[in-house]
Amino acid sequence: MKLNSFILALTLAASAQVYAEEVTLGVWHKLSDHESFEKRGEIRFDADQWHVLNQQRIQHSGPNAAFNAATAANSKASRLQQQQAAKQKQQTELQLQNFPITYENIVPTAASAIETLANDFVLNVRAPVKHYERDPKPEELHTYDDGVTETQEEFDQRLEEWTLLQEELDNAPEKTPGTVAFYQIMLKDESRGWQALSSIKSCLLVASDFQEKIALHLDQDRKVFAFDYYTTSDQCNEEHNKEYPIKSLDVFKNVKVTIDGPQTAPKSNFHKAQAIKVDETGKPEAEKTFFQKYWVYIMPLVIIFLFTGGEPEKRAE
Repeated sequence: MKLNSFILALTLAASAQVYAEEVTLGVWHKLSDHESFEKRGEIRFDADQWHVLNQQRIQHSGPNAAFNAATAANSKASRLQQQQAAKQKQQTELQLQNFPITYENIVPTAASAIETLANDFVLNVRAPVKHYERDPKPEELHTYDDGVTETQEEFDQRLEEWTLLQEELDNAPEKTPGTVAFYQIMLKDESRGWQALSSIKSCLLVASDFQEKIALHLDQDRKVFAFDYYTTSDQCNEEHNKEYPIKSLDVFKNVKVTIDGPQTAPKSNFHKAQAIKVDETGKPEAEKTFFQKYWVYIMPLVIIFLFTGGEPEKRAE
């Protein structure tokens, strides 16, 4: 009985540890003309497990790998060690490629929810159109806040300007399309209050047939601090510039999620920008020579040396 209780407690502790290691990122989305985000799905992965595999990959492909290979070549069992190292590296790469990152869509099941989603979530529409707002026609003399009333001549001029503006608006289209609407993705880690946002042109989703890619970036503590979001297509055609109602979130199922760890970037030097002096013609001045820069200090020393001279020569006795 005690043994069974111990095994049960150990199992619960292990499962709690696995749950603690799992990272859950909420995926939220919206169009650029919508006011609020809607929950789309979740991304789950084990950060510690990925870190172990990534460290093994670095160990087998890092700068020490060549040294270890050269050392193994000088030993008696060089071929065997090389084969084992190559096999282990291949296995590690395969494990990282097949690393379990699960993505789950939150699909509305109710018919009313799907209908609302289709009516409200239309991809690839143009951004909200801009309607021309027309001022009312001047009917009488205008009295300003200080009590002064415009003259008849000023009123006639204001009426003429209003008439010209109406003619210009009548010849122009009633509304002008704005920029292409953007599809926005937001990832949230509610366990630590982190969130980040990325966006693409919504027509790229249609152009790529909803082939999406999300690259998660982890810091030294194996926490997600940024992500990249893009599709397999990088340009839109006219055929993609049409309304595309999303009747179900099933279209978002093909999402490829990858993880990138911290990398040591090459060191770079920061050079402070210096102001460039220009002459009267506006051209940059030529750089001054050493004597042009410091003649104020050199000339007094030369004058003192000329007037004082060196020490008098000692006469031979």
